Order: sequence, then structure tokens, then C-alpha cells
Amino acid sequence: MKVNWMSDSRKCPECNREMFFTGDGRALLCDFCGHRQEIKRRRQSPQELAAGQMYDESLIEDPASFRSNVRDLLGQGVAAAKAGDMDEAHFYLAWVLRSQSSAKEQAQAWLWLSQVYDDLADKRFCLEQALAQEPTNAPARRGLAVVDGRLRQEEIIDPDKLTQTASETPTAAQATQFICPRCDARMNFAPDGQTLRCDYCGYTQSPQTMEKVTVDGRFGQGMLEQDFVAGLATARGHLQPVNMRVLQCQRCAVEFTLSPETLSLTCPYCDSVYVTEAAETQAIMPPTALVPFALSLGEAEQALRNWFKEHKIAPTSMTAVTGLYLPVWTFDLSGEVGWSGYVRQGDDWAWTTGSRPLIEDDVLVPATDKLPPRLAKGIGDFDLNQVTPYDERYLADWPAERYQLPLADASLKARQRVLNYYRKKSYILTGGRTTRNFRLKSTNLFIESFKLILLPVWLTHFRADELAFDVLVNGQNGRVRGERPQGAVGKLFSWLKGE
Repeated sequence: MKVNWMSDSRKCPECNREMFFTGDGRALLCDFCGHRQEIKRRRQSPQELAAGQMYDESLIEDPASFRSNVRDLLGQGVAAAKAGDMDEAHFYLAWVLRSQSSAKEQAQAWLWLSQVYDDLADKRFCLEQALAQEPTNAPARRGLAVVDGRLRQEEIIDPDKLTQTASETPTAAQATQFICPRCDARMNFAPDGQTLRCDYCGYTQSPQTMEKVTVDGRFGQGMLEQDFVAGLATARGHLQPVNMRVLQCQRCAVEFTLSPETLSLTCPYCDSVYVTEAAETQAIMPPTALVPFALSLGEAEQALRNWFKEHKIAPTSMTAVTGLYLPVWTFDLSGEVGWSGYVRQGDDWAWTTGSRPLIEDDVLVPATDKLPPRLAKGIGDFDLNQVTPYDERYLADWPAERYQLPLADASLKARQRVLNYYRKKSYILTGGRTTRNFRLKSTNLFIESFKLILLPVWLTHFRADELAFDVLVNGQNGRVRGERPQGAVGKLFSWLKGE
């Protein structure tokens, strides 16, 4: 379909001579008297642009020049959109789509065309076209999150201008208390992974069947996957908890000062159980999900005894075994990784390049820096198919930490972890061929979604050979990870196993 830009007559209204199109096709000009008549253009829908239903090229005096300088067309279209002249922006950006433009330039044109239209369906169409051309285009993904209501425009921040300072005085902490509805005694979450139980009368409740007391669904609490681009666009994606908080026990009136990372508390005077609000401010992300405790204290202690026996360790002393929830980020990545290097061909080496599409699910990054490296590897021992939507009742009488590593920093570690894995196992990308001078290109590897989850662990410290060692017991399956005294041979085997 061709859209006719022409007015009913090419005759000059001043001198009645024939008028001609200007070089850009946007006006009629009389060569005799200089009268100029702007052409009224109908703004085409994005669907028409995508279908190739463009303006009549015969109306442009030099269409080749339009196609040959796409960068200028794109620049003028963007400048017009920024200036608020949407008709002007539409004209230039539409010609970018018509021209011999690259996928990146097409994506930019569609991205800025989304600003031209007012209808949300048209905006969404433009942004989807931009992502079809360039799946890693973060502004397009962010714009789609705004259109779909997953992100508010006023929440978007410039991370380079973001600052964070801790308050000099503690703030009041909001918390939920867990009291038995029958006898008014405290309740705690039992390590059977299923129930809240009263210590006094034995009354039990399942968190799944209880009415929620506090719900913060503004950022999708209860949904297991969160949009990474939407999260990174806000202050929540870059800040960490830094403020001390004050909590007053509702039973004995004792006041506690909580560190920024404290998420739950049991009063040492009256045993009242509290879980602080998951997101006390809009700057802090709430947990998305957790794996409930399924291992009792006795079972954790038995797992430790078996581990000591297996490794022939005789500890001289050991601290109390403590259960707590650790915060962990998980990331889902997709895209394509390019590689280059020399590949062995017989007795020679040949320079070769290639690429491979990747989909990585639940790449784990600890959100706390308190775990020694060997213990931190234990987070990979969990079955994440067993995660359940976050409910603060699971934390009743269990210590729990809030994250100290912000989303933005954790995402960089997740990407690096994936790249390091494939650097060490280059044969996966090269089809089993031996390589040297192997290099990766990760520009097309991007993060789709994330979760902030809590994982249950039992921790203890023991002394042997006059040295202190840390041990972690998986609160889901009982697997033990720990530091231990080793001779030279033991250290070599641990290094070979990557421990």
C-alpha cells in the first residue's frame, strides 16, 4: 500500500507555476517565487511499518541518499523525539526501517518509535520489534516492563548518580510476632519442613493453609521469577541494607538494636519470636522464595559425627550447632557466547572461531560474605525444585540474614561464573576439540530473571591440631561441607577435586 503525501494540486498558490518536491520529500517548493508548502503526512501505525507498507519512494527525489546515510537519519529521528516533535521523529525513524540498516540500527529505530505512539499496544509492538532485532537491548526490555506494569517510570534511576548513607540513629523495625492462637505461647517452624508448632500445647499449623498477615506484592513477592531489567532499573537493584534498626519486644518490653542484615529474632528473655518485615523500605528487595528446613538438630549432629568419622577427625572442641537461613541470589541467563582460539588439527594448530547458544538456569551467587569459600560451594548442593514462595512464618524461631550483596553486583558475579565455567571446559563449546589461546566473547549473554531465596543450613566451628575450622550442614539433605586439617597429600587431592 502506498500512502499519497501530495496535496490536490502541484500548482503554486502564489504564481500558479508548477511546484516540485524538495530533496527530502517533506514539502513542495516553487522554483520561481520560492513558495514552500509543507506536506501533511499520515503517521503510519507500527504494524504498517513492520509489514513494509512504507511511503511511496517515488515521491522522494533521491531515495538512494536516504538509504546510504542511515546514521544521520537515526540521529535526526532521535533528536526529534527528544525535542518532542513526534511527526518529525516518525519521518526519519520510518526511513531507517526502510533503509539498508543493521539489526542494531533497526532496534534503535523501533525503540525510539515507541516514544512516538501514545497507545500502549503500539508502544509494546515497537519494543517487541526492537527486541526481535537485538535481544540484549536493555532500554527496550526496560520499556516493555513499564508498558506491562512491572516497573513504574518514576522508579527508574541513574545508578551512576545513586548514593547511599547509613542513618546515624536506628530506625524502628516492623516485625511479625508468632503466638499460638490456643494458649498464647510462642510458635516456631518445625524442622519437618511442613508445620508451625506451639512449644507449650503442641498445636500445629501449616503455612500454606494460614491466612497471610503481611503481604508486599508490589515487587511480585510470591512469584518465583523476577524480571532482572525491571529490578536493575530501580534503586533496589543497587542498594544493600545499611541501617541499624530498633525492635521492642511486645511481651517483656526489652528493646533490641538489630544489625542491617538481621531478618529474624528470638527474644532471649521471654522467647518471643519475631520476623522483621521483608522490605522495610522501597530500597530493599524482599526474599522471593525459600527452601524450608527439613533436617532437625539431632540429624545435623549425626551428619557431623559421620563426617568426622569419614575424614578421621578428632576435634578437641566444637561450638554449638546453629541453624539459620542464608540469602542467595539465583539468575537465569540466555544468549550466545562467541569463542576463538587455536584448535588442534593433526599435528598443527588452526585459528578457529565459533559461537554457541546458552541457557543457564539458577546460577547461584551467595548474598552474604560471611561464608568461607569452601563452605560457600555448599549452596550448590540444594535441590531448588523444592523452593516454596516466601512466607515469613517459615522463619519463626530460625535466625535469618538479609542480603548484603546488591543485585547489580551479584549479577556480574553470575555472568563471570558462567564464563569461568566455559573457559575451564572449553571443549563443551568446541565440540570436544583441544584448544589453546582460547578466548570468549560474552556481549550477547544476558540475564533474563532472578530470585532472592533463603537456604537452610546448620553451622558450627571445631578445633583440631590447634586450628579452627568451619563446617556447614545442608538443612535440606544433610550433606556436609567443611574445612579440615590435611596433610600434603590431602591438600593435593582437594585441589584436584576443586574443593
